[in-house]
Amino acid sequence: MFFPNIIVISTVIIVGVFLLFYRPLTESSAWRATITPLASIMGSGFLVCVPLLYTNVGNYAVLAISGLLVLAYGVGAVIRFNIRYSEPLLSGNNCALPVNESRHSRHVAHCQSAQNIKSVGLTSTLEQTSHIVLSVAYCISVSYYLQLMAEFGLNFLSLDSALYGKWVVTITLATIGAIGTARGLKGIEKVERIVVGLNLAMIASLVAGLVHYNAQAILDGTWQLRAIPFPEDSWHTIRLVMGMLIVVQGFEISRFLGHEHSAGERIRTMRIAQVVSSVIYVVFIGLMGVIISRNGQDSNAGVTAIVNYSAVVAPVLPLLLTLTALGSQFSAATADDAGCSGLLESIFKGLIPIKYNYLVVSLFATVITWLTDVYQIINYASRAFALFYVLQCAVAIMTLHKVKPSPVPLAKGLLFGFIGILCLGVTIFGIPAG
Repeated sequence: MFFPNIIVISTVIIVGVFLLFYRPLTESSAWRATITPLASIMGSGFLVCVPLLYTNVGNYAVLAISGLLVLAYGVGAVIRFNIRYSEPLLSGNNCALPVNESRHSRHVAHCQSAQNIKSVGLTSTLEQTSHIVLSVAYCISVSYYLQLMAEFGLNFLSLDSALYGKWVVTITLATIGAIGTARGLKGIEKVERIVVGLNLAMIASLVAGLVHYNAQAILDGTWQLRAIPFPEDSWHTIRLVMGMLIVVQGFEISRFLGHEHSAGERIRTMRIAQVVSSVIYVVFIGLMGVIISRNGQDSNAGVTAIVNYSAVVAPVLPLLLTLTALGSQFSAATADDAGCSGLLESIFKGLIPIKYNYLVVSLFATVITWLTDVYQIINYASRAFALFYVLQCAVAIMTLHKVKPSPVPLAKGLLFGFIGILCLGVTIFGIPAG
């Protein structure tokens, strides 16, 4: 097993160094606009998608993730339409925030986007309502990320206690809230950039190890998939898959980067991020099929099962994946915490001192943590973001009637309506996968 370890470690070093230190890349505006949604998508559920999908749909896992990715790309098209047409329609006077070096960039981005809306009737009302829904979704996702972080950390320490996990999340949320209130989260943002680069390097190394594993199995004549029957209750299974939308969520962050990137750049790079992440997801889940067939999928293994599966590929991977999971989930939680605080600053309009918004997020996320388990929080996060997407579809339809950008607005309106109905279905019918 020495050679697979070399492949994994070499890939981590090469990709990691390139992403973190290649100056033309790190200084590129287009790269920054691409990496932000790409990291959000890949960080949302890359490590949990395999155990969730293979446990619930068996060998149809690739088909299930493809369905989620198609839906996500459709929603992405709606978001891109809103970037191009709704933003100019809704934009009021530019209300740049006062200079404050303690503000996290996500805080600034979300606050400026939410504040810079003029009243144009129902369209602006829908947009503002979507921001309220998104702030709730962010609070849920903060708990989701930290519950995953606790699961991976405790699993590595062989501590299988839900109570321990809840206390880990609670203490972490209290720490984030205190730091955000006292000093802002700008300092943590510097760490996030390193974590994002290492996370993508780890994903590349895992895929590289899987390619080697599958190629070796083919050369040895041992590559085969064990029959895993599709569940008899198809509707129940579809509802389970609906509840996993969070694993491909994250692309909507491009909607809130207008203070740093032009509309054209955000549209182009968001599309690239969705295509690249879709290819990685499909390839990754497809390559995992033979490992699941050889080792079986244990429904009791939990969302951290990928750690045990990865040991088959290369013995060094479990440690690397655990460290990556801890860093990536923490950085994702702080980023969404900052984004939520920015939205709350705009929503509350000074009713609550700005610095206390972080405490509001931490308090709400703590309550959610104690009321849910990791499977429930995945489902609730999926449904909350789906409701945000429903409102964005409604904004797109209203904008379509005002700006008429296409010679066939009816076709686009029907498409946006259909995507909105699908997302509404996720909100209403999605159920936990555990």
